[in-house]
Amino acid sequence: MYEELKKRRLELGKTLEQIAEETKIKKSYLQLIEKGKFDELPIELYTRAYIKTYAQSLGLDASLILKDYDEYLKSKKQTVIKIEPTIAKESLEKKSTFLKKLPNWSITAGIIFTVIFITILLIQFEKKEPTLPPPPVTQQTMSEIPKVEEKIEKTEPKQELSANKQKLEIEATDKVWMRITIDDKEKKEFLLNPGQKIELHANKSFKLHIGNAGGVKILFNDKELGKLGETGQVVYLNLPQEKD
Repeated sequence: MYEELKKRRLELGKTLEQIAEETKIKKSYLQLIEKGKFDELPIELYTRAYIKTYAQSLGLDASLILKDYDEYLKSKKQTVIKIEPTIAKESLEKKSTFLKKLPNWSITAGIIFTVIFITILLIQFEKKEPTLPPPPVTQQTMSEIPKVEEKIEKTEPKQELSANKQKLEIEATDKVWMRITIDDKEKKEFLLNPGQKIELHANKSFKLHIGNAGGVKILFNDKELGKLGETGQVVYLNLPQEKD
């Protein structure tokens, strides 16, 4: 079904550059989605959000496109399960032949050493997590993102609000990326882990681009905004909100 994205885009007479500008998704990611090359896209949380946003921008049912992605994830897990036993079997056969040539005490010591070594490898493998890439709209490289995290605790000190000041308080309940524009001038980007908080001030307004709406809690001028969206949903928010 992912071929329908390109077909629909061409029917609408839109280029990838136009779609990238409308959705704030990198052109290269849009191309990979159209070709079904999911293995070259970011982790599942962000990729699902990109596919859903792209499909909705073309007026398509995102659930149909996401079925292809779910099939890819399913086949990827099955491939891992099939490969690992083969490698383990070959390794055990080689060790068995070698152990037969050793005296009994050497075999016992060798078994103990092997068990300890395999246990350490398994623990390290289970703890290993993929590096979370930022959403496509950011201009920063991956090496710059950790520097943003280090500076989170050093955000501007709390100040008493004057009559013309706006205050924004953000607390992450899940891993979340966001870009915030202050007074239409200063732009800041953050990659927050669960439990991290930031506080910002503006003279007039904030513009927020949030990559995981279900993973953040926001207070504007000491008033909680409530639920902004679902996990993985991309949300744009202007504060203060314009009155009808």
